[in-house]
Amino acid sequence: MARKNLNDRRAAARRELEEAQAKFAKLQNEAAARIGKLAVRTGLTDLDLSDDEIKSTFEGIVARKEQENIL
Repeated sequence: MARKNLNDRRAAARRELEEAQAKFAKLQNEAAARIGKLAVRTGLTDLDLSDDEIKSTFEGIVARKEQENIL
């Protein structure tokens, strides 16, 4: 069986990359929906918080969890 030429291999690699990017985007959307649902359930959306305040709080959670994983 003949080996695919360079253009065919590049096209196949590009398709694989596009599929992986689409899968990643889907997973990102699922994660965002999960966090959004939790925010609604816990009343976070009822608080008068700026995006920066919420982002800072999330960053604090991440830092705490990362530190726990280090110890």
